[in-house]
Amino acid sequence: MSQVSPPTPDRVRAAAEALKNAIDRHLAAVEQRKGESDPVVFQAFEELQAAAEAYDDLLYDAYEEVTPFEFGDSAEEPEELEAVSIRIRRDYLIEDSDAVLAAAREAFLAERPGVSAETAAEAIKTVESAVATLFDAYEPDALDEHAEKVGLAPVGSTLWVVATEPHEDDEWLDEPFRSGESERVIYRLDVTVRDEAEGDDDNKDD
Repeated sequence: MSQVSPPTPDRVRAAAEALKNAIDRHLAAVEQRKGESDPVVFQAFEELQAAAEAYDDLLYDAYEEVTPFEFGDSAEEPEELEAVSIRIRRDYLIEDSDAVLAAAREAFLAERPGVSAETAAEAIKTVESAVATLFDAYEPDALDEHAEKVGLAPVGSTLWVVATEPHEDDEWLDEPFRSGESERVIYRLDVTVRDEAEGDDDNKDD
């Protein structure tokens, strides 16, 4: 029986470089992780473990040296998805309080034919009540599209798709944004005013 030749130094060096790259990818995934069970981090962990095991084996076969690595079971895979919760946050600055009040009173009158402007002004005296009236009159998406026309300046938004447990009743409405232990963010989209401005500039260049 022929004896198996030990790995060449080049193979060991290549395995070491592969391990370094896997460490970099894992660190980048951790730095940008989205939730406690981010599948990208899980994948990077698997690749890092495989690279470390390969280097450990080749190092021993070539030089009879060992690494300090201990290899256990693979990272626990995320549980099967049963339900998702979509959470959206949009932030605005009150850029023109007079415009906010005027738009709210106009919406108030549109829903109440025959009501006088004086009545609308009496009903909506503060910016706080004006904002509430606007969101009561319009869908959030529609209001977002016309935010600047009603005196609001968009700051940014974030959308999270969160894996959660299914609910059979409406009890979740008591604490709709409470985070549970089983929840994890599986997708996230952040938009800032700067992102939108850069997009507009790109369109102008086309």
